[in-house]
Amino acid sequence: MNTELLKQKAEMLEEYFCIHVDAHGNLCRLPVILDQYTPDMDRVPEFVLCLGNDVDWDDEKNCFQAIAAALGNFYAMHPPLLPNPSGDGLQFYKRRTPPSSHDHEGNSSKTIEDGLMEDNIDHELLLEAENAWAQHEWSIQHVLFSAMRLFFKPPTSMATNGTFVQVASLEKLYKIFERC
Repeated sequence: MNTELLKQKAEMLEEYFCIHVDAHGNLCRLPVILDQYTPDMDRVPEFVLCLGNDVDWDDEKNCFQAIAAALGNFYAMHPPLLPNPSGDGLQFYKRRTPPSSHDHEGNSSKTIEDGLMEDNIDHELLLEAENAWAQHEWSIQHVLFSAMRLFFKPPTSMATNGTFVQVASLEKLYKIFERC
């Protein structure tokens, strides 16, 4: 049913949102909302479900808002699904081993188990998590912040009402450090 609905609305989705749905109901093309950023493709099924289930196609304003919200949720920079391996997150990558049934030369089994736990880190999964988190942080720093610097133009009222507060000025910092 959702496929048929999306096929019926394909022309409107293409015209207003650059979302291309072909005659077979396949999602073929998505809009480029932010250059150099590709959303998590694992979230495509959720996006299509939102288009099919959450959009009120009969009310134009609500329809456009729901499609924009679905696009916004799909393109949002969600954190990786794997826990962050830095700090306390490293514990999630330790393999569990059964406790030792006997003590070795007076050492407690807890000490032996701790030693085994350190050696039993799933290094492949840890590397995957480190790469995912590094890519996420790089995207935020180099794509999102750069785009905000270029394109985000808040109303001047936000500068005076405390929504945005200037923390530092690069030009003033240069002047201060020129004196040193």
